[in-house]
Amino acid sequence: MSSDQPPPPDPVPAAKPGRSLTQKTVSGFIWSAGGNAAQVVLRMLVLAVLARLLEPSSFGIVSAALIVISLLEVTGQVGTSQAIIQRPDLEPRDIHTAIGFTALTSCVMGALIFVFAADIAALFDMQGVEPAVQLLALAFPIKGFSVVSEALLQRWMQFRRLAGITLASYIFGYALVALTLAYLGWGVLALVYGQIAQTVLLSLCHIVFTRHAFGFGFHWHTLKGLLFFSGGVSLARFANFFSNNSDNFIVGRMLGAEALGFYSRAFNFMMMPVGLLGSVLDVVLYPAMSSIQTEEERLRRAYLLVVGLIALTVMPLSAVMVALGPEMILVVLGPNWTAAILPFQILSACLLFRIGYKANTILARAKGAVYRSAWRQWLFAALVVLGAWAGHFWGTSGVAAGVGLALAAQFLMMLDFGRRLTSASLGDLARIHARHLTVALLTGGSAYAGAALLRSYEMPALVVLIAGAAAAGVTMLTVQVLAPKLYGEEGDWILDALLERFPAAKKLLPRKS
Repeated sequence: MSSDQPPPPDPVPAAKPGRSLTQKTVSGFIWSAGGNAAQVVLRMLVLAVLARLLEPSSFGIVSAALIVISLLEVTGQVGTSQAIIQRPDLEPRDIHTAIGFTALTSCVMGALIFVFAADIAALFDMQGVEPAVQLLALAFPIKGFSVVSEALLQRWMQFRRLAGITLASYIFGYALVALTLAYLGWGVLALVYGQIAQTVLLSLCHIVFTRHAFGFGFHWHTLKGLLFFSGGVSLARFANFFSNNSDNFIVGRMLGAEALGFYSRAFNFMMMPVGLLGSVLDVVLYPAMSSIQTEEERLRRAYLLVVGLIALTVMPLSAVMVALGPEMILVVLGPNWTAAILPFQILSACLLFRIGYKANTILARAKGAVYRSAWRQWLFAALVVLGAWAGHFWGTSGVAAGVGLALAAQFLMMLDFGRRLTSASLGDLARIHARHLTVALLTGGSAYAGAALLRSYEMPALVVLIAGAAAAGVTMLTVQVLAPKLYGEEGDWILDALLERFPAAKKLLPRKS
């Protein structure tokens, strides 16, 4: 008998009988988005405080150390968690073998990084990186024991539980520890111990909620099957690691810890909405798309809907972030971080490229086309290295521009790949993005106009930010009233989801005729 669902006496509480895949996906999207939105707000508040307690160089040191830990995650987990989610039929030996393998490799990799921390730190030529790498490497094996548990919760579509775990671990792990230690003057170690505390809490919660399925084992035939799929995932993840971190490495190595502090904060601030939507896409859509991977027409419609949802949410947000970038940096990070403004605006202009290609990588994993996706990821990584290196001669803004060009190329390449996997037409994809580009230009233009007017009167940054955001919000509502067709099918999908939750709002929201 398959153990795809956990056995008694510990059933999964969220599986309501009779719910369709669409209902589960919508519910998962709402819970994941809500949890991630709350975490984004908290991250901004925590970052605002930490940026005033710590020097930019402290963030640069931790960013350098986290590059090493990110490589550990890719190497130590070898993509087995994704194989657990994608596997059509899951047996206890699959789970136990995956847990045993990831735990073993994580322990080995953590020990190696701890021993060779001095040599690794020398690559960055930056004081303070070695102890940060050693401490984070010691905590890494803990995550290795829980990564399969997290994958099981995703497979079972326990999105409400996952959102709660993630939010709680951030509040009581990173935020509580990092803020307390930073206030007490621990400097860079405040950020390090905050990361460790969050990892420990997150891992323990994942294990506790899947304890009925948790166990260790080793079955060579099972491991070979898992590794065949996860090998392609790992190739793509290695490429993703280099594309996500090579710019930070080049900035740290060529421009120093302070420049890396400015660049990494601009990058991470821009990545907050990416993390909000990107993780929701990964957690919710991957299991949903995997379950319909053989239903071509249904998968095509789902793919076009996802592309539209990304464009609807990301393109106007990107325009607003560019228009209000100076105020966002001043309000959140403070006046000592003005060097991060232009890199932040450049990276924000590429927000669609950063998030948009994720739908295609998720689709490739769901269809099992991981090796065909991997070489595209490696090409992207090479473009990021080239763009970041060429751009560093013009400082952090040049690096941001070089990375932006690489992102644009990757987005177009992966969009074409997704079209081929689903038989979607170029016309459909072009029309979707043209509609939402129109909305983005209107939204960003109204935000910029409002901000420019208030800047001319030298109003405080917070007032300018609130007014600009309000102008953008009013513009989006006006589009819904006067030209709802610009939002398309994806706009109707969001309205349906909202009206299902808040039926009293039905009279207030006009619909397309």
